[in-house]
Amino acid sequence: MMPKDTLGPLRNTAIALLSLFLCAFPHPACADWTTSRGNLQRTGNLDAQPGPKKPGVLWAYKAAEHFVASPVPDAGTLYLAGLGAFGTPSFHAFSVDGDAAERALWTKAAPYLKLPTVSPPAVTGGFVVFGDGMHQTDGATLYCVRAENGRPVWQYSVPGHLVHMEGAPTIEKDRVFIGAGEAGVICVELKKITLDGQDQDPAAVQKIIDQRWTEMTAKFAEAKKKDPDFAIPPSEDALPKPAPKLVWQQGKGALHVDASVAVAGERVLVASAYIDADKVGKRVLVCLGAADGKVLWEAPLTHNPWAGPTVAGNTVLIGCSSIRFDKKLIKDAKGEVLAVNLENGQIKWRKEVPGGVLSAVAVSNDLAVATCTDGTVRAWAVADGVEKWTYKAGEPFFAGPAIAGGSVYAADLKGIVHAITLADGKAEWTFNAIADPAVQAPGMFFGSPVVHGGDIFLATCNLEGENADKPSVVLCLSDKLAGAAGRASATLIIDKANRRITVPAKIAPRKLPNLKEIYPLEVLATFPTPRGQKAHETVVTFEAKPSDIHKALEQLGLKPGKPGKGEDAVATGPEVRIFLELPSVAGKSRIVPIEPTMIDIRTGKRMPPLKWHFTGSAMRQPDPDKPAKVYGADLSGTLISIFPVTDETVFQSDLTMKEESLLKLETNQNILPPEGTVIKLRIEVK
Repeated sequence: MMPKDTLGPLRNTAIALLSLFLCAFPHPACADWTTSRGNLQRTGNLDAQPGPKKPGVLWAYKAAEHFVASPVPDAGTLYLAGLGAFGTPSFHAFSVDGDAAERALWTKAAPYLKLPTVSPPAVTGGFVVFGDGMHQTDGATLYCVRAENGRPVWQYSVPGHLVHMEGAPTIEKDRVFIGAGEAGVICVELKKITLDGQDQDPAAVQKIIDQRWTEMTAKFAEAKKKDPDFAIPPSEDALPKPAPKLVWQQGKGALHVDASVAVAGERVLVASAYIDADKVGKRVLVCLGAADGKVLWEAPLTHNPWAGPTVAGNTVLIGCSSIRFDKKLIKDAKGEVLAVNLENGQIKWRKEVPGGVLSAVAVSNDLAVATCTDGTVRAWAVADGVEKWTYKAGEPFFAGPAIAGGSVYAADLKGIVHAITLADGKAEWTFNAIADPAVQAPGMFFGSPVVHGGDIFLATCNLEGENADKPSVVLCLSDKLAGAAGRASATLIIDKANRRITVPAKIAPRKLPNLKEIYPLEVLATFPTPRGQKAHETVVTFEAKPSDIHKALEQLGLKPGKPGKGEDAVATGPEVRIFLELPSVAGKSRIVPIEPTMIDIRTGKRMPPLKWHFTGSAMRQPDPDKPAKVYGADLSGTLISIFPVTDETVFQSDLTMKEESLLKLETNQNILPPEGTVIKLRIEVK
């Protein structure tokens, strides 16, 4: 007979192997992301696939919002909460497909969302659940929407001073658990809903809401026909508002819970902070009963547990910090990591660190891994707290680690992503994500990375610092660049006999989905979004490297001049002529000079003939820590600029910025084919 004390480890091993086996095949449970960072070990990964070995940017989505929350992947979609100007809320669903024509699938914003939103969602069974509110806001709402289209399912509002839902919810056994600031912890039913005092199931509620939305849309269509200037589009805020049933609430007015909670079997682990400025809350780790919310034990803490609890077997780990997510306070930060017995709350070990631990500890292979504001990633043995290794990144961390396939992935405040071997803490690679040609947008990583399908998903934040309020970016790092849209090398045709270069191109979209308005044309040809910095202000997009076009012109005997930039700039260089080769109805192409394809919005007149100069591009140093310089237009993607708005270009017209203030250019729809039409851009040497 096998000794009794060996049954537990054997059983755990069998369960782990079975879990891995099931996740190797399509299975609904493997796709669900039901708690912070995907699991109780807070690894930010569910499929055990390692991230890229030689990372590149598969896609990048530039946005006006700032992303404090971690992204959440599920079934081909990436969910992410954002903060707009003055804390305006937003919640996005993005396609993770590298070839997606539309990156943004759907977005929630005001007036449906009421307060700033930084809560990473929980996703299960087609439901997406997240909360709103942060810092000093009062009152908060827990939202449940449909994963397919973002349509509301229910919402649960919690009033009160300093009530907010910043952490991720946890969904367990069709119940939703979430911390709510001064409201403590609440537990509501996921699928037991009331509407107008009557019990409803989600399917019935879905039918009611869909019918109401159809009616509102039809009413708007009729109003638009009668008076388009005064027709008001339908708002989801006007839809019926079902509410889930409350199961229990614990800690109201006693605890202050901003971190994500953890549900381990019949226990709910809650990290409560003491807010010095308001003198509210309690600095403890609390264990509650999942069924009724009753307090089972408390463990006092030295610093605030913004990171929230991690559970590994019978051990609860928690990172703490003396500061919040405030870059100005990093130099004074102190922190610690504790291991607590799940059964009784007794401290197993605690480790002080010279910086704050602001994000959750991640556990894998019996190692507890944490990032710190002192720029170090550390690993301890879960059993006894013995330090196994340290990794010096050199820049502070707010974001926590992700662990997948034997590698640790950490993203710092400088925009650098680090891959580290889990076993020994050795560097595998570093990647400057914000300086990559596909990104070129400064930003810090506040939200922790996630690893899904072999790719790494991150989002930047510019709420503070030297780049405050500059655009942020959502991005995917991957090894799968060869098949991605816009990555295939375009073929240039160099006709030396006729001194002509032909570049494959497309008619560009004039309205990008992530921008609220259409901007006047400033360039003629650029990379498509997101790589093209001027992709929202161009006539055509193309895929060839601008430096290759530069070299082709040199093969035709031309020497570049110099690009201009700014108010009094004048472009110099040999003149060229620019044409578009467009398809015709009869199947034959037609050659059109570039100027008539643009009109002045105010006068409707076509652009008169211009002089176009081969200027060449200014050089750029993408990584300030490395002396290497690159052809600037290869970074910005701008091939032809109408005005001297950039010196990262290959061609410029003879117009100046004075004309730019007078001309508001738009594409001439009477000449150009529909957006997305494949055409050819022709550059002829005079």
